[in-house]
Amino acid sequence: MRKIRVAMFSLACILLLAGSSFALSIYVDAAPNVYGSSDYPAWQTAAYTAAADGTFINMSNGINSCNVGTTDFEIQDEVVYSFSDLGKRLTWVYWIPGETTASLGSGRFQISLTNIWDGDTLDFYNYYYGSTWLTPTKWVDYDTNNDGTTDGVIGTAGMAWWGASGVNTPEALAADISDWGSVSETWIFTANLDGNLTSVTNNRAAAPVPEPSTLLLMGIGLLGLVGYNRKRSKKG
Repeated sequence: MRKIRVAMFSLACILLLAGSSFALSIYVDAAPNVYGSSDYPAWQTAAYTAAADGTFINMSNGINSCNVGTTDFEIQDEVVYSFSDLGKRLTWVYWIPGETTASLGSGRFQISLTNIWDGDTLDFYNYYYGSTWLTPTKWVDYDTNNDGTTDGVIGTAGMAWWGASGVNTPEALAADISDWGSVSETWIFTANLDGNLTSVTNNRAAAPVPEPSTLLLMGIGLLGLVGYNRKRSKKG
């Protein structure tokens, strides 16, 4: 099946006050599909609040509970589609305290995205947009306590593969997820604030392939269950 790449980003950035130190936090989670999911607004509100007060837990909404608190993810955390719950996007959340959006129009804040798929490296933004570094076009001033004063800038950047493209069936989606999940993958998301780089690396391990001996044991076990069920049915 074809792998369709779907990227979206909207960043919140702000002016760094004279004499203050650089401050930039980046978090990651599996977010509901921003394009159509009714669950996305609530996720965004909670993510912004947690990022601003420092309580954000990475991958807290990922499909695998073992990834909570890490930057690891599963293939289901980055596949969207046009039916059911519309899938999830791997989404990075930025928080820059003490800033406003007014001063970053000259390119002081930029982002880059690198994908490593089964050992092959792709400069994602350069490939799709013609530049390794992109300056965001949407900024959000964020008021953490609703007192009318901007406390910083916050925003997101997301990435997803489009599953079951052109087919739109659960069977095609399952085939894509199985295919894509069979290889390892890494995303490296980097933010550049006034020349200071901050990166987050996210890893996904390839799904293990059962060894022949394991498959044989599984087969023997299944045959045993079939025989047991047949005996039970005869006794009943």
